[in-house]
Amino acid sequence: MELSSKVVIRDLVEVFAQKGVKHVVISPGSRNAPLTISFNRHPNFTCHTIVDERCAAFFAMGLAQQLKEPVAICCTSGSASLNYAPAIVEAYYQKIPLLVITADRPPEWIDQMDGQTIRQSGIYQNFIKGSYDLPIEGEDKDDRWYSQRIINEAIEKSQYPECGPVHINVPLREPLYEISDYSNEPLPKVFSTVNTQLELPLSQIESLKNEWSKFPKILIVTGLLHPNDALNAALGKVAKQENVSVLTETTSNLFGDSYNRSIDRVLISIEGEGEADFKPDLLVTLGGPIVSKKIKTFLRIHKPKEHWHINASNDFVDTYKSLTKIIPLAPEKVLCHFTDGFTGTSNFRNSWLDKDAQLQLVFNDFLKEVEFCDLKAFEIIFNKMPAKSNLQLANSTVVRYSNLFDQPSNQEFKCFSNRGTSGIDGTVSTAVGAAKAKNELTTVITGDLSFFYDSNALWISPFPQNLKIILINNKGGSIFRIIDGPSQIEELESFFEVKHNLTAENIAKTFGIDYYFCNDSNSLSNQLSLIYGDNLKRASLLEVSTENELNPEILKRYFKRLKK
Repeated sequence: MELSSKVVIRDLVEVFAQKGVKHVVISPGSRNAPLTISFNRHPNFTCHTIVDERCAAFFAMGLAQQLKEPVAICCTSGSASLNYAPAIVEAYYQKIPLLVITADRPPEWIDQMDGQTIRQSGIYQNFIKGSYDLPIEGEDKDDRWYSQRIINEAIEKSQYPECGPVHINVPLREPLYEISDYSNEPLPKVFSTVNTQLELPLSQIESLKNEWSKFPKILIVTGLLHPNDALNAALGKVAKQENVSVLTETTSNLFGDSYNRSIDRVLISIEGEGEADFKPDLLVTLGGPIVSKKIKTFLRIHKPKEHWHINASNDFVDTYKSLTKIIPLAPEKVLCHFTDGFTGTSNFRNSWLDKDAQLQLVFNDFLKEVEFCDLKAFEIIFNKMPAKSNLQLANSTVVRYSNLFDQPSNQEFKCFSNRGTSGIDGTVSTAVGAAKAKNELTTVITGDLSFFYDSNALWISPFPQNLKIILINNKGGSIFRIIDGPSQIEELESFFEVKHNLTAENIAKTFGIDYYFCNDSNSLSNQLSLIYGDNLKRASLLEVSTENELNPEILKRYFKRLKK
């Protein structure tokens, strides 16, 4: 097989191939030419070419998110590597395996005013699981042993003991385009990690069960979780206990009749005198970050006697300032011990469920009378989306609106959102990667600033035809009219909201994507019927225009109604 004449590149590519890496996302450049040539010529890899490195990295993250396997990204030297950073930090906090390969200039030219040369070694040190520099040439016997060893280590570390991004920096001297035949060269050495599984000792199981049985009111709060049938089954059994209440969010991907889906509406309705009845004795937290700011405030004020954090990552997270116990196991392996023999000693579960059911009726009545706005648009969108769809949610108002509705849970949407760091960048690029990975119907709902910020994602080619983009365009960062503080200051429109009159029609036309527009309930319903009906197998961009000043007023009216 003919690959780059750089033996260190040949070894890297062959180790990747032997260890089952399948997808490589390459951004064009000269310094990474040996990598580009070698990955492209090797039969084991599917190579994707994406010019914008920021889009490329988020695209790769979407692939890895859905495939549940490492995906490689590869760029040239200089500022290209810095454009990877937003996706790398998101992957780090979401625990998604990315293999980040950055071509670099030879070390003797760093800080010597040579073109496209920056200090790349350890460039992602604050948000990477491991960072490695390959030998400059790799011809020496010990150099080859060393490079093969650290390439193996990098791939293993991206998956064990938990997933996350790793960085391999590859300094290269010219010439960069020469090729050698390695047909008679033995394959490099590889090693693997045995995937061991932790279990709770019997003594710990009995101790935890004994403690569990003594708490009259147990509250389970679930954050960001990828779909997990085993966890949902175990949690569903635990939720049958009358003293156990389960609060979930859209990004928890947990579905059950005994779960509370809209945390904020319950908390708003009990603010003040009713809060004490909803205070837990034991708080149990599962998964990653949670969107609701109200539950954070509520639990920081009404502290439980104990707080158990169950997460295989063994991360020391004390979001609610009450942490007493960390259980470093997958939640389904812990909750299964609390499913049998427990009946509960209070009506805590029904206190939450009954309140939520009452407020759901208020919400339904409110939606019937409300004029067209963001809230009404989300109701129509969720009602029209096919059940069990793959759904990607942008940050800010989009993910918050999703948590007001029961449809994502009732219709079992598989929901994903870049809530690791909660930035607006990369929303559409991640969705493109996710759609590419599964070739199943995928919808991304995004706000206007998130969309325009990431519009280069539409440049990715070939563009997945199974992707539907729903753009909620309210002419600016609507979140700043909703949260306390910025809505009252004169800098709102220019510096926070960034008010604009942009539309996506010409962007869609530029990239050959079917474009639809609506600005009322009837046209939205009709357009959704088109993109999910006759045009199901064509990529579509549906722009939903709403009034930016009306949307926060509608929400204020709704929350005021809940308090009554």
